[in-house]
Amino acid sequence: MSNGISRFIKNLDRRFKVMLIAVGLYNWIRGLTSQYDQLYAVALGANPIELGSLTGIGGVANSMISAPTGWLIDKYGVKRMIIFGLILSAVVSGIYGCAVDWWFLIPAIILAQICMRMILPLTDIIFVETTKLEERALAMGFSRTIWAIPSVFAPMTAAVIIDRFGGINVQGIQPLYYIQLVSTAFVILFIIFVLEPQQARLVANRSKSVSRTILIEDFKEMFKGERWLKHWIIIMSLQAFIMSISAPFIPLWMVSVKGADSYLLGIIGTVGTVMSALLQIPTGRLADKIGRKKSFLLLCPFSYLGTILLILAPSSEYLIAVGILGATGAMMMGGIGSVSFIPFITMFWESVPADRRGRWFGFTGIFSIFAVPASIIGGFMWQAGLMEFVLIFPVVIEVLIMIPMLSMIPDTLGRSKP
Repeated sequence: MSNGISRFIKNLDRRFKVMLIAVGLYNWIRGLTSQYDQLYAVALGANPIELGSLTGIGGVANSMISAPTGWLIDKYGVKRMIIFGLILSAVVSGIYGCAVDWWFLIPAIILAQICMRMILPLTDIIFVETTKLEERALAMGFSRTIWAIPSVFAPMTAAVIIDRFGGINVQGIQPLYYIQLVSTAFVILFIIFVLEPQQARLVANRSKSVSRTILIEDFKEMFKGERWLKHWIIIMSLQAFIMSISAPFIPLWMVSVKGADSYLLGIIGTVGTVMSALLQIPTGRLADKIGRKKSFLLLCPFSYLGTILLILAPSSEYLIAVGILGATGAMMMGGIGSVSFIPFITMFWESVPADRRGRWFGFTGIFSIFAVPASIIGGFMWQAGLMEFVLIFPVVIEVLIMIPMLSMIPDTLGRSKP
């Protein structure tokens, strides 16, 4: 196995290696604040309904720009779009760092949703295109393992900084965003000077103007010969709903209901990242051997167990086990359940040929609009005292609707298209 991994690493494309380094640092940057963004908004005065509305506003912006963004990816290549996304990410950190009230975060939330769709997913496009079909899930798992190495240190680093500057409040969390701003600027420069540009996918002799007719025709072409894309649209819509209804409130639950402090949050995040890192490569190899769908179905129940424990934990110390298992709707927490994302996202990218992936990504992003009612509904339910239901509802949706829908789609491991 070690010889196979060594040979695999040696044969990796240069663009793969460059993005492996760049996104590894970027993930550490994101990990500093991933558990504190919602707590920071609450510290600035947001109530649960306003907290849910913030996420909803970002979902609207994400949905509106998704299709044009996907078209531009195929037309101009991923490098320019990744750089643009990183610039937006730096602006987000700057806004958070300067915020004096919760409503200052509205433009930052909008930009954060946009830039999230221009960095990690576009990096996956590079990974998928530069690896063989039979090693693709392994490549995705390997990338997450490498990214997890710096990410392991992010939660405790954040905890030490927050404790040094006054605890879980505005003054304690604010310095993290300044660190993010400087570090993101470094990643931008690294990609500009080191990453080779990707060749544009769409017809070169077309007018550079983005006309409505060209957009419609290009998106129509994406569906030609593809039977299962409608099922994927429903699945990605459900995933957007699941990720938004509970994610803003999980850190709030841990701190306000279970009594976790910054150091316990740091331990939970570290444990979750370590567990995820240890399982990424084995999960990738499993998905390349038995199929993407079977691997996903095998691993996602761990997050259901983690969600149940999150709700029933008799004391805050039990939340460490939630970090080990993961929780539905809390991908950034890590844990065993989070590695199910590797076979899932590999299957998603393989559902269309290489020359359609930018448009496919952009088109499915339109349906992130379902995150808007999800986050607002979550806020109202939380305010009404239905906190446990907010946490368990995503599990119910995934088990009763999303999993049966995914089970209908043929696995992509044997797909002949590149």
